[in-house]
Amino acid sequence: MRANRNLSLRDEVGVVSYVPGDLTLTVRAGTSLSEIERVTREHDQWLPLDPYGSNDGTIGATIATASAGPLATNFGLPRDLVLGLEFVNGRGDVVRGGGKVVKNVAGFDLCRLLTGSWGTLGVITEVTLRLYARPKADRSIVVRLKGSEKESTAFLRAFLSAPVNPYSLELLGASAAEALGFGATKVCLIRFGGNEAAVDAQLRALSSLAKSDEVETAVWDKLRILESDAEGVIRISGLPATFREVSATMLSDVAPWKFEYINLVRGMLRLVLRDRGSEAPPEEAVPGIDSGGRPDGRIIFEKLPDEGWQDIPSSVSDSLSQGVKKAYDPNNILNPGILGD
Repeated sequence: MRANRNLSLRDEVGVVSYVPGDLTLTVRAGTSLSEIERVTREHDQWLPLDPYGSNDGTIGATIATASAGPLATNFGLPRDLVLGLEFVNGRGDVVRGGGKVVKNVAGFDLCRLLTGSWGTLGVITEVTLRLYARPKADRSIVVRLKGSEKESTAFLRAFLSAPVNPYSLELLGASAAEALGFGATKVCLIRFGGNEAAVDAQLRALSSLAKSDEVETAVWDKLRILESDAEGVIRISGLPATFREVSATMLSDVAPWKFEYINLVRGMLRLVLRDRGSEAPPEEAVPGIDSGGRPDGRIIFEKLPDEGWQDIPSSVSDSLSQGVKKAYDPNNILNPGILGD
């Protein structure tokens, strides 16, 4: 089933409440991430939420889809940054969950329920967010993995065991690295933040393990928008240890029609499929999926051509999910089809 009407929150914008001393911000759902960045920067604060795509995206869509980016390595997923929210359910009731201060946990599970529900349980209209102080030092480093698979594996193991706590850590495949100007080789892209002393100590720890180069922090924005013209985006998750063991043997081939990057801390591989032109992908083009077409880990399709969704079964058609859907949207008017009908 498809929805036959769209509900736009384009005009639901603006800051409702901002208390810098409490590091909390309440905004309407249509407020863009760039506007939140502008408002919080004035107080030397920030919302460490950088979903893939541009900052023109709205906070409501980001929370509804639970979209996360490289900063999730250190700061967690959107559900970890949401303190409270307001939404309208399928019966037209206005419901509030959570609160507007960090210590208020009343209704917190309701906030997590709505985060990532894709609008199936309610239309998010307002969100209260946890902010952080903007780091005094924010530096990004690239390590080119040009050696053998054994050497690459040794570096990754050593780095992940070192006394470091990166803001972001992504292992980029050769195609993605080339698109960002690093050359056609696998690279490890790392972001350190905090006070000067802490960042310097982590940089020294890294320098003892491998040769590295500092790059502009803007490279993370370039990475996030690589998939702006993608035909498909697939996310595969599993145990971090699994990706750490196999990542050194993956991502080496250069294929302009696909970008791949792995978050080694979260255990997440992101596969971006672009227009292949005349080049047909080999069967083994999708790492994380076995020869029978079954995912080795949990696979989520974020973006596909319209015809691609026909064969994708719902992963939330169990009785519990159906019961929750019926409680909040008894007439099935909110994004019908996503919850298995």
